Amino acid sequence: MFNKLLATLVLFSIMECEAQVIGKKKTILFIGAHPDDETAISEVLTKYARLGNKVYVLIATNGKDGTRVTKIPAGDSLGTIRKAESVCGCKALGIEPPIFLGIERLDTKIGTGNYFREHQRFQDSLKVRIPALAPDIIITAGPDGDTHHSEHIVVGAAVTELLLAEGWVEKYALYHFAWNKGVASIDPETYMDEKYVNLKISYTEEDERRAIVALNCYITQFTPEELKEEADRKRMDKTNTINFRKFVVMKGLIKDFE
Repeated sequence: MFNKLLATLVLFSIMECEAQVIGKKKTILFIGAHPDDETAISEVLTKYARLGNKVYVLIATNGKDGTRVTKIPAGDSLGTIRKAESVCGCKALGIEPPIFLGIERLDTKIGTGNYFREHQRFQDSLKVRIPALAPDIIITAGPDGDTHHSEHIVVGAAVTELLLAEGWVEKYALYHFAWNKGVASIDPETYMDEKYVNLKISYTEEDERRAIVALNCYITQFTPEELKEEADRKRMDKTNTINFRKFVVMKGLIKDFE
């Protein structure tokens, strides 16, 4: 009898917590380098949209040079298609239409001088866009860039740099998503030691289904075989969680290196 009462109380407590979370609507902003970067955490994005929160995806470039599995040559035509793919993906997830900043590239393939100019343009754009959207939560890639992609790393670093530079660390909560060691991914060497993970977001099978539907929008980036393989991997992963690490900074002076 006592165990049944305890179980009932625990269930009621969980339901009450969920109701509080659902009742407190948030604005969540994912910042990525390319159309399709949001697929890394699609399940989480669609979950929070389903719960009634505003979820935005902000993308630095249009991915016009990303000719991974398409015969379409690099250039504006490909960029237009990739933008349309991201619009399709965001619609499937039930989140806001993607916001494109139109940055050329964020690596030195365009020349060092051009890279510095585009990096500055990216930061200037973020400085305007972030306060305009006023997100409660910002999500981006951590130091590993999700897959060690240089532009992913630059985007994550630029967002982190801006929050430090403008004194926004406490104003906009920043989270880097991360993977457990051994999880199958494009780059299995991108992982974080479990002891540094301080947030695990769970999602439902319906969230997973929406993520798979959205993934199929990106036909310039994945072959049909890869799309099936990734969908199967998602279904086989019964943990249904994605890891995050909150970016925090110790404030106050110390006397020396500890």
